[in-house]
Amino acid sequence: MRQLLTTRFGHLMVFLMLALTMGLAITPRAAVAGFLPTINQADRNSKDMDTIRQALENKKVAGTLASLGYDKAEIEERLAQLSPEEVSSLAGQLDEAMAPAGSGVGIAIGVVVVILVVLGILSIMGKRVVVSE
Repeated sequence: MRQLLTTRFGHLMVFLMLALTMGLAITPRAAVAGFLPTINQADRNSKDMDTIRQALENKKVAGTLASLGYDKAEIEERLAQLSPEEVSSLAGQLDEAMAPAGSGVGIAIGVVVVILVVLGILSIMGKRVVVSE
């Protein structure tokens, strides 16, 4: 087995297998058809209004609105005047704004995997990585 990996044919086979594996990994899966449950417009608006109210209960948001001169009654009055499309748009924007930022764990894992793959390829090619001070 070791002799096969040291030949030019062995290197070609390793790179071919790596290319095939990567090609299969990035190929999108086939779409799956099925019935989707219908969502009642009132339910959607209710969920969106709940999202908006949760955001308004946030101390930072409430403090900012209070400093701008808005009281709770005025805010509720303005929310009642919004169309369903505006409510949905506002709820979507609030979801994006209130989402916690990622901790970067996924990026760190990705970097480690790329480094290991590069080191593996260099090892297969018979190259050595030396880190010196």
